[in-house]
Formats: sequence, structure tokens, C-alpha cells
Amino acid sequence: MDAADCYLEGNADAVEFCPHESYANFLAASTYTLQEGDCPSRSGSVYLFDVGDVEDVGLNLIQKIDTAGVFDIRWSRGGDGGDVALAQADADGCLIVYKIDETESKGTNLLIFVMETSESMDSVIE
Repeated sequence: MDAADCYLEGNADAVEFCPHESYANFLAASTYTLQEGDCPSRSGSVYLFDVGDVEDVGLNLIQKIDTAGVFDIRWSRGGDGGDVALAQADADGCLIVYKIDETESKGTNLLIFVMETSESMDSVIE
């Protein structure tokens, strides 16, 4: 069995294959790093990989998005026929949603920003 690996810049804390059949070869991973010191910060990244197919397994990085430290990521459920989306919960208290951009002009499928909630949205949510 062939295997692939890669180094992620930070502590890997979430990894998930896309449940949508047409994107079953997409793997999302996220990281979280605490920078300690006088001015502590929490940083992270969301990575999107194409793992290929059964005959040609690999970890081909499609995209890396630098962000606040990521606590968790989740793909939208498969089979609904809607947009393929990836949600992120981060250390800044935000929920961020990305979707797969299927435009032909890009030449590849990439995650694009859709929406973000923040502390200023608290009154809307309540």
C-alpha cells in the first residue's frame, strides 16, 4: 500500500475527507499553534489537499489559508446537491465558512471565503 505524508506548519488538530462524492479525493487539514510570551497569540492554517485516486495516492497541496488557530473543521454533508462547504471554528471565537469555487477560470477547485461570524454578531445570534 502506498502512503503519502507532508509537514504542516503547526500542530495538526483536525483532518477530514470531503463527504461529497465528486470531491471524495479532497482532504482538509487544520493547525493550531500557541505563541507564548509577552504578547501571546494563536495562529493556524487550513490546508486543502487532493489525495488522488486508489492507483495514484499522494498529498498534493491545492491551497493553504493562514488564519487564527483552528479548533475544528467540518465539511457540509454530502448528497444534498448544494454547494460544497467547509466550516472552521477558530481561536478568535469566529465561525468561518468556505465553499469550493467551481469556476472554470480558476483552473482548479479552490476554497473561497463565504461568511464569518464574530463577537459583533452576538446580538444577531441571540
